[in-house]
Order: sequence, then C-alpha cells, then structure tokens
Amino acid sequence: MIDLAHLIEQANDLAPLPASTVRLAELASNPECHLNDVVELIAFDQALTVKLLRAANSATYAQAAPVANVQEAVSRMGTAHVLSLAVAAGARPLLQARVPAYGLDEGRLWRHSVAAAVAAETASRLCPVVVPPETFTAALLHDIGKLMMGRFLTAEILGYIRRAQEVDHLSQLDAETLLLNVHHGELGGLIAQHWKLPPRVVLGITHHHHPEQGLDVICDLTYLANQVAKHIEAGLDGQPCVLSFDPGVAERLGMTVQTLENFYPIAATRYAQVSRRYDVV
Repeated sequence: MIDLAHLIEQANDLAPLPASTVRLAELASNPECHLNDVVELIAFDQALTVKLLRAANSATYAQAAPVANVQEAVSRMGTAHVLSLAVAAGARPLLQARVPAYGLDEGRLWRHSVAAAVAAETASRLCPVVVPPETFTAALLHDIGKLMMGRFLTAEILGYIRRAQEVDHLSQLDAETLLLNVHHGELGGLIAQHWKLPPRVVLGITHHHHPEQGLDVICDLTYLANQVAKHIEAGLDGQPCVLSFDPGVAERLGMTVQTLENFYPIAATRYAQVSRRYDVV
C-alpha cells in the first residue's frame, strides 16, 4: 500500500506557484488589502502584467474604454478576478497532465477545473450568500490532489479500490480513505497549504466533497462548483447528467431547486465563452 508520509513528501515537492501569485493570494484574502499593494506587486511581474492587460481589454469588457496600465486593469477587474487569473496561469501546466488512474486524458482535469472555476464565478451572481474572493481559486484547484495521488495508484491499489466500491458499496472518496488513510481532497488541501495559499482556499479544497465538515461557506461553494462542473461536462459530452445535490448545502447557500436549474445553463454559457477565449480543450 501507499506510505502516507511518502505521499505527503512527494506532494510537497510539487512545483510551487510563482512567488508573486502566492503573495497576491495573501493580499486578496486580507480585508485590509489596499489596491496599491496589488498594483505594485503585479507591476513587477512582467508576464502577469501582460496577461492582466489582455484580460482587462478582452471581449468581457468590450463596452468599456481600453485600459493601458495595471492600476486601471485591477480597478476594472477586481482583486479576486486578478488572483484567479494568476493562479490559472500558474496551475494550468500541471492540470493539463493525464491522470490515467482517474480515467482522465490529457486536458480533461484542466477542463473540469475551468468549468468549476466558472461555476464559482457564476455563484457570485446567483447565490444570496456573500461569496469569498478565494472561492474561484479553491474551485479551480479543488481536484489538484488527484494529480499527485494518481502517480501512486498502481493497478493493484486501483483493484482494491474498485472492490471496495463494488463489494462494500463505498464511494471513490471513502474507498480512498479506507485504503490510503487520505483522500484526494485532503491531499489537495496539503498541496495548497504547501503553496502557502490562504487558509480558506485550503478549506474549500479539502472539504469539497463533505462541505459540512469544513464549517465555512467556501466549502459549500466549492462543492457547488464541482457539481455544476460535472453537469457542464456531461452536456459537452452529450451525456445525461443526473446529479444528487446535498440539501444541506442548498439550504446553507439559500438556493432552491429553481435556482439550481437556472444556475446550470448560465454557467454552461459562461464556460463556452471562456473556453473559446482561452483555448480550453
């Protein structure tokens, strides 16, 4: 079986996010953060500056006047959106990898991650609760643990997991926990912690399957983002999507059945726009 200590050690060796992205995450989660702090940080990161100006002048803001500097771009987009842009740029090469242990071809994990992030973005428009600025990042990275765990899931271990699911009727998550003493959500939380991402991002990733355990609205929102992403992907693949949605999450987020039914097509339309613009496969 897998040595848990070795698994965590390997997770800590995963390529870190750029230092500017980590610092930006710290600023975004600080309610006393000043706009000038964000602007100064980005101004010294040439690659991020280029991405930010391109995004601020994209079709999303077509009706607004063009921006020519970082301060105008940050003011237009908001710190949370800027953070999401930075994290996506840093994490994309990792999330595009194949993860055969989870049946994910190249680009599939990235597609799911972007769909979840888009759902998190949509939540800020449709959920009556206050959506923390870290939600987009937690949604984008919620399955990062699969990337590392997939490297250790041999054919033998996968066989044990399948038998636990078939014989004992366990979920994939519960089978992972039973056999490995950790599931991919917890491992993803450890990776986010190692990357020095904000505590709320760590919470959302860790508890995206069992949000009631996280005792924070970001866990419910990351759960919602994951479920909506599955719905979007099913539509892209021409498959029917019958998803069970935790009623406790719906109650805590103040969402009704009608709200959820309205949520899916709006998120799917937004995903189509994003995927065309950023070449999501």
